[in-house]
Amino acid sequence: MSNKEDWKEDLKAAVALHQKAIEGDKEAAKKALTILKKLKTDVINNPTIEAYFGSASALVAKDHIDLIEKMNLAKRGLKALDKAVKAEPENYEFRLLRGNVAFRLPEMYFKRTKTAIEDFQFLISEYKSRNKNITKNLYCEILLNLGKCYQTLGDFEKADQAWNQLLKENNRKYNTLVENAKRNGGE
Repeated sequence: MSNKEDWKEDLKAAVALHQKAIEGDKEAAKKALTILKKLKTDVINNPTIEAYFGSASALVAKDHIDLIEKMNLAKRGLKALDKAVKAEPENYEFRLLRGNVAFRLPEMYFKRTKTAIEDFQFLISEYKSRNKNITKNLYCEILLNLGKCYQTLGDFEKADQAWNQLLKENNRKYNTLVENAKRNGGE
């Protein structure tokens, strides 16, 4: 009986480490991945474990020095994130994790910008339908990144649409970020 709760505590610890990794702690990413790797073998087919394993794999891949291992970790991470989203397509948390990973991977190698767009559009729709878990700040971040995704794919009209939606929020920080994104995309 206590074993059932142990894995939940381990998952909670891994999620906390994952958050530290997102904030820049490289060691936390490795620790989270180690815990999640064990959880994947102990708790079969748990979408939450899959999603965080996938994101943690991508976070570790980002800073890995071995190019082959970097690619393998990123691919393994994407596969786990896809599995989690397939299991629970309406789960905003899984969509956020996968969207952010897909957004940050180089399109040239991974061809996942369309996945990021799909996930970001889902999240925008969730925000508009009053999902309380998606804050206004997160919504703004998603719109900014959605515009960058369209820009990456060369669809500048849709990029501008996303950014114009963001500019309507009248947030000075994002106004500057949109200006920078437009400037950098024109090069």
